[in-house]
Amino acid sequence: MPNQQEPSAGGCDSGRPDDSHRLQAAAIWRRWRTRPTAVESARPEVPGNVPLPAVAWRHYRHYSWVIYEQRLVLLVLGALLAAGVLVWCMALRLRDREPVVVRSAPSLKEEAAAFYGTPPISYNQLAFFLNACLPLLYAIDGAGHPLLPLVQGLVAPEIYGAAEARLDKAAKDVTTHAMTQSLAVSAITGVVADPASGRAAAYVRGTLTVTARSAEARFFPWRARVLVEANPVSRLNPYPFYIVRSEERIGPAAPAWDGP
Repeated sequence: MPNQQEPSAGGCDSGRPDDSHRLQAAAIWRRWRTRPTAVESARPEVPGNVPLPAVAWRHYRHYSWVIYEQRLVLLVLGALLAAGVLVWCMALRLRDREPVVVRSAPSLKEEAAAFYGTPPISYNQLAFFLNACLPLLYAIDGAGHPLLPLVQGLVAPEIYGAAEARLDKAAKDVTTHAMTQSLAVSAITGVVADPASGRAAAYVRGTLTVTARSAEARFFPWRARVLVEANPVSRLNPYPFYIVRSEERIGPAAPAWDGP
């Protein structure tokens, strides 16, 4: 009949399973058979050695050093804070106490400068030195001149030799007549100092007193022009001056040096 349609081959095979369906079913079946057990699924698979990238490793090392630096900075800040607190506590505790000055020993340079340096020339020191030294050059009595050796090192050898010769020459008369002789310095004027050379000149006035048998006393004017040199004070010589030259005059002609 013209209105009838013949059945197609596809329509006849629609009831059979396709090959793709069979492959999918086989794959599902294989996966189900090879599925992991409960114990195997609970244990994760972690590789034994995973290499770390170079950038990550460099960053890790930098970060680890930063941690140590931060700890070191923290320790330093803690030490500074503790020191500051200690200083403030000591300052508050010692603010009411009297300060104690401890002078250290002089250095080798300072000792050398004090030993070899030229001391300043002072009138008071010069006057004290001349008042103590010059009378010893004339002191004599019945026991001789025991005070003369005290001026050794204070005057030039020529001055000491002249004084010793003069006193030795008068020793016989002094013993025979029980005489005494002494010098009293009354004024020291005309002091001229030269700090560059460390020398000073002075005009000294005084009176020489001679007694005989403790009864009769005679007074003689005495004048001297003295040239002294500044001497560093040390243990060997505690005096600051040294008499280099001395021109003396005794008797009525001595005041002529005084001038108008």
